[in-house]
Amino acid sequence: MSYKQYFDKLPSKLKSFFQRYPPSIKYSSVSTSTKAIDANPFLPNKHPVTERFHDPKYSLRRMSDVYKLAVRYGVQEFLPPIENTKKVFFEEKYDKKTFMKGVLMPKGHKHELKSNEKLKKREEALKNIDDLIASKKGSKYAKKLDKMKKTQSIGWF
Repeated sequence: MSYKQYFDKLPSKLKSFFQRYPPSIKYSSVSTSTKAIDANPFLPNKHPVTERFHDPKYSLRRMSDVYKLAVRYGVQEFLPPIENTKKVFFEEKYDKKTFMKGVLMPKGHKHELKSNEKLKKREEALKNIDDLIASKKGSKYAKKLDKMKKTQSIGWF
C-alpha cells in the first residue's frame, strides 16, 4: 500500500494534525520563536517582538489525545518531540499504578463486618432452640420432644 492509502485510513484528528504539522519538518524539542518553521506546537514559544511566551498550540489534553491516537495507529515517531512521554502517557502509568488500600480491600459498614458473627450466633441458637423451649415450657414438653425425635429417627424403609 502507498503512504497516501495509509494516511487516508488515519482518523480525522490525526489527519488534521499531520496536515498542519507535517512530519517532514524536524520540530525543535525546546521553546523557539513563534514565527520559526520548526516551532513545536506542544511547547510554549516566545514571540520575537514582544518577547513573551505564547501558550502551546495544543493543550495537554489535546496533545494526549493526539499522542494516544498516534500510538494506536503506530505513527507516534512522526509527532513532534514531547517531553516526559514516559511519565505523561498511558502504558507505564497504568501498569505501575498503585491503588489505595480502601479500593482493593474495602473496610465495609458495621452491619457488613458483623454479619458473619450474627450468622454463627443464629445457627447456634437454632440448634439449641428445642432445649430452650423445653426449659421454658416444662418437663411435659421435653418428653413430647423426645418422643418426636425418636419417631423421626426411625424410617419406614
